[in-house]
Amino acid sequence: MKFNKILAFAAAFTALAACSSNQIIEDFESGLEKWTIEGDSFEISNASEELSGFEGFSYLRSSSDDSKVGSAVSQPFQIKSDYINLLVAGPKSSMGRSALSVSLVVDGEDVLASGSIGKDEKTFEWLSFDAAMYKGKTAQIKLTAGEPMRFGTRTFPRGFIAVDQIQQGKQRLSSFYPEYKVSVKVDKKYILIPAANNGSNSRLSVMVDDQNILGIAQSAKPATDRIDYYIPVNVEKYSGKTVDVILTNIYEEDMVFGAIKTSDEMMNEYNEQYRPLVHYSPEFGWTNDPNGMVFTPQGEWHLSLQYNPYGTSHGNMHWGLATSKDLIHWTDTPAIIAPDELGSIFSGSAVVDHDNTAGFGKDAIVAIYTSAGQGQRQSIAYSTDGGYTFTKYDKNPVLADPEQRDFRDPKVNRIGDQWVMALAVGQVVRFYGSPDLKNWSLLSDFGTGMGSHAGVWECPDLMCFDYNGQKKWVLFVSINPGGPNGGSITQYFIGDFDGKRFKADPLPYPLWVDEGVDNYAGVTFNNTTGRTVFMGWMSNWSYTGQTPTLAFRNSMTLPRDLSLKSNGKHLILSSVPSPEVYAARAAERAIEGVSSSQSFSIPSILENNKGAYEIDATITPDAKGEFTLTLSNSKGENAVFCFDTKSQKLSLDRSKSGNVDFSASFAQKPVVVSLNPRNEYKIQMFVDRLSTELFINDGDMVFTNCVFPSEVFNKFDIASSNCKISVKDVKVYELK
Repeated sequence: MKFNKILAFAAAFTALAACSSNQIIEDFESGLEKWTIEGDSFEISNASEELSGFEGFSYLRSSSDDSKVGSAVSQPFQIKSDYINLLVAGPKSSMGRSALSVSLVVDGEDVLASGSIGKDEKTFEWLSFDAAMYKGKTAQIKLTAGEPMRFGTRTFPRGFIAVDQIQQGKQRLSSFYPEYKVSVKVDKKYILIPAANNGSNSRLSVMVDDQNILGIAQSAKPATDRIDYYIPVNVEKYSGKTVDVILTNIYEEDMVFGAIKTSDEMMNEYNEQYRPLVHYSPEFGWTNDPNGMVFTPQGEWHLSLQYNPYGTSHGNMHWGLATSKDLIHWTDTPAIIAPDELGSIFSGSAVVDHDNTAGFGKDAIVAIYTSAGQGQRQSIAYSTDGGYTFTKYDKNPVLADPEQRDFRDPKVNRIGDQWVMALAVGQVVRFYGSPDLKNWSLLSDFGTGMGSHAGVWECPDLMCFDYNGQKKWVLFVSINPGGPNGGSITQYFIGDFDGKRFKADPLPYPLWVDEGVDNYAGVTFNNTTGRTVFMGWMSNWSYTGQTPTLAFRNSMTLPRDLSLKSNGKHLILSSVPSPEVYAARAAERAIEGVSSSQSFSIPSILENNKGAYEIDATITPDAKGEFTLTLSNSKGENAVFCFDTKSQKLSLDRSKSGNVDFSASFAQKPVVVSLNPRNEYKIQMFVDRLSTELFINDGDMVFTNCVFPSEVFNKFDIASSNCKISVKDVKVYELK
């Protein structure tokens, strides 16, 4: 105890000695006579305010009113010491507060800056600028409070910034680094950066010969108190060179500090608990919308996707790429289109330009995507190597409308003698035509007063089907939020398209592509002859950022072949598993059914169940009533599907399905949808660790919903309390 007191006294004495050697530049006790103030945001505040940790009685702060903007610049001073130290409160690492900053200005140029400091925004903490290289030069301190950041239709509150006790001295008083740089000699394939889903927001740059090999700085979440995954940066082509890894907003006590390393492996556990076995998921990182999907002239399926190569949350939008020969087994390749000065790379499509209409070469693959920067504009890029590398068109963007905030997700098809683009514009789909993919003219709008407008319209797709010798057109539109069970969902319209306008048939809209809650933004592959192949994003914007995976987040649905059929009342879109899905069946197990009973059970679905399987059965109730399908495990977790043939409803209760508390919106109430009345129900249920896809009556409907059991579901029950059921044609398939 006595020894600890001596250490505490010594530490206090050292801190006091450091402070006594500092030269005070400004303490704000005498007002703002020495400062140049622009705008209406900055003013002197005093001890009556709610902040703590400042010195004396006064400090400088900006207004919390986002409409008040401006700057405050100190009088010039000469840098005489190694460090400029100042107390800062207010801004923390977040998207909305990037409009707030404090910077060191040398010879009129911002040389060191921070837009983030503090773990408690109401408590002042030391911020230290390493100014040793600027000794002898004239400097100023500058504070800025700009316009709050806007992202699409959302505006993020800006907050405030406050500063006190600006001084210079020989010692660093802060453990916080606005810019943390580590020099690495490249001797292996990857540089690995420890990161976590709960990490602090940071900006990542990787510099080689003064060039950022990431293109522009990327958002990242370096590890603070735990490591969930390593951000892998492929540097193998820079072998032997020194690479500077730069992160913003790092504390010395963060786990990332001093822990950046090289490796020939990614070091992330690929086969983590909820990694799907037969659905596509990125080896590392975040994915959302599928886009740029194309069957190449070389006979490969190319799935491009909204992709974050530097984290497991939405951001840094690139186009990733996965390729497949069979639509089931996918190989990740490096991202093919990266953000640039026009902005992030949002959703879009790709086409095979067989006739070289764009002038990039016969059979060039042309990607059409949204550049999402200050506005949303459409750009193109082209590939002449089968879709593995793309060159951006040097006259991008090719289509813009500065009056429209939501102007995105182009889906392009060859229709007749022109290219036709379906584009989501606010609450309508706008059609454009082009002879060459570069020059576009407006054709028409569709959507006013049609279908659901409960959320913003996104990700359209226009496709043609033959039905009983007649051409019919289907238009997809995804909406978020606004799904009948919350969050995001995709609706469709059936009608006619004359090359210019789409006219919907008078049907009971909205009609849903998938009745479940975890199929969004799905579109079809281009360049498929004689079939229409669909894949969707298997998640929901209500909770996708919180799902309990570690090194990856989100996956795609199984591929599905689409067609039109009648439900007995009108035309509907039929969705069935693509034939390639059945090739994933590794083993078949036939099970004897029951002719008339109130229960049927498969107590052990598979002997060595890895979590991916298909269950087929035909169920015939003898009267109107209810019967349930239940997936469960030895821990008592279950997912219960209820067929209510009397009220014509299908529901899923996943409240006891395992890990459900990661989001309040995930399982707070059952998923309830309409059920088409039939005498019997032929089901195909595909389960793959984190997902269930239930196909009913050969395309009548599909019901896709995610689940996160703590161990795989390995028991299947069918039961009824108010009718008898016959169960036949029961088969179980392991999927690989």
